[in-house]
Amino acid sequence: MPRLLFSLVVAAGVALMAPVAMADQAEDLRREMDSLRQQMQAMQQGYETRLQQMQQKLDALGSKAAAAAPPASPSRESLAKLAGQGSAAPPPEGSTAWSQAVQKLNPDLSVILDTFYYNNDSKESSAHLLSGIKGFGDPHGHGEEGHTHGGNDKGFNLRHVELQLSAQVDPYFKGWATVAVDDEQAELEEAVIQTTALPYGLRLQAGKFFSGLGRLNSQHSHEWDFVDQPLNYRLLLGEHNLLDKGVQASWLAPLPFQLLFGLEAFQGDNETAFQYLGEDLPEKDGPRLWVGWLKYAPNLGGRHGLQLGASLARGVHQEAHDGDGDGVNDHFLDGHSTLYGLDAVYKFKGHGPHGQGDLVLQGEYLYRRKDLDLYRHDLRPELTGNERLDKQDGFYLQGVYGFLPRWRTGLRWDQVGLINEGHSPSGAAYDYDASNRFTAMLDFSPTEFSRIRVQGSRGSYVLDDGDQDFWEFFVQLQVALGTHGAHKF
Repeated sequence: MPRLLFSLVVAAGVALMAPVAMADQAEDLRREMDSLRQQMQAMQQGYETRLQQMQQKLDALGSKAAAAAPPASPSRESLAKLAGQGSAAPPPEGSTAWSQAVQKLNPDLSVILDTFYYNNDSKESSAHLLSGIKGFGDPHGHGEEGHTHGGNDKGFNLRHVELQLSAQVDPYFKGWATVAVDDEQAELEEAVIQTTALPYGLRLQAGKFFSGLGRLNSQHSHEWDFVDQPLNYRLLLGEHNLLDKGVQASWLAPLPFQLLFGLEAFQGDNETAFQYLGEDLPEKDGPRLWVGWLKYAPNLGGRHGLQLGASLARGVHQEAHDGDGDGVNDHFLDGHSTLYGLDAVYKFKGHGPHGQGDLVLQGEYLYRRKDLDLYRHDLRPELTGNERLDKQDGFYLQGVYGFLPRWRTGLRWDQVGLINEGHSPSGAAYDYDASNRFTAMLDFSPTEFSRIRVQGSRGSYVLDDGDQDFWEFFVQLQVALGTHGAHKF
């Protein structure tokens, strides 16, 4: 009985003390929560204060830059409106603030990776097929009459990796440089300084750059709608198009439509169309190549766009050949090459997202005439002074259509040698048939930074060793890393 009474007393005491202990624990939790809440509020106030300070500094910097300088990169249209309004403004006071603001954003860096798989059903490589087309022989002075390069290996290929740096230098200049890197070497592809604030619709640029001739010439390979160049570009201008060191002046006429004129002077080092050798041939100082072009674009309005162009290039051209195949050049030609071009592109902007309904139709015609004199012939010296004449042409027509968001399909027909005639210094004349190719492609762009493309071609070439019909097949993957500028119209 006493034990039972003792147990009851203990149990009652525990029951009475439990609420007190729980109340103490709850109070401790409340104090901890209040402390954490105060700490979080203090941190939030600190972050807000810092953000306000940063915003004030940014606003102050922007105000100084806006007050100190004109727009960084006025459009060609705005330049045209300056016609008749006097000369360019003097350097603004406080331009240091502008320079600091611009340089904080410089330079933009982009890297283009382009890899593809290639195959054909011919026993020959693509380089051999292209170099063997009659009338478009190899003009290079390498002591190898059958020299070929620049083709696609059967299997996996990596087109050069393109690295580009670009920046707005100040209110008056911008610049960019492009380096092409492959398995064997790194080559400076472009290095350009361009004005941005000249009056009267004028613009100047200097350095190493692609000529404004034609439509495709100024485009990098990753901008093409097909994996490879059209035949007329590849055979008349070479695998790098017309790319050279020089200067360019262009003028946008102050008209209600776009009329752009360009004049270029180049050193003249294009190995296919305007080759200069010098050794064993007359030395000629640069510039050795002059190019003129114009581009006309009416205001069609709405979703339509049209641009028409014409080009003319004339420059020194020299060749050296190995006639007896002993590995030593034995006859040399010197003269001029002239290139005429016409181009057109029409664009329709579809109503769908991500390119759905977009249509692009374009074409180009090129005609080349080479007037050369036989400067020296070690095997047949009696021919020295005689003329060699070559006349070749070519064109392509293509269309690309966006049939689904991010999906495009395209067709291209290209043909060279509609005019394919001439005569040698010995007086022997030639007149060869034309070669052609039909191409179809399908590509998908998951984003604006990547593209997957499948392409097939059927070629029919007139070659030095006989006519040949063959199929070609490509699977291509392109990706762009970093900031990349918008492409031209």
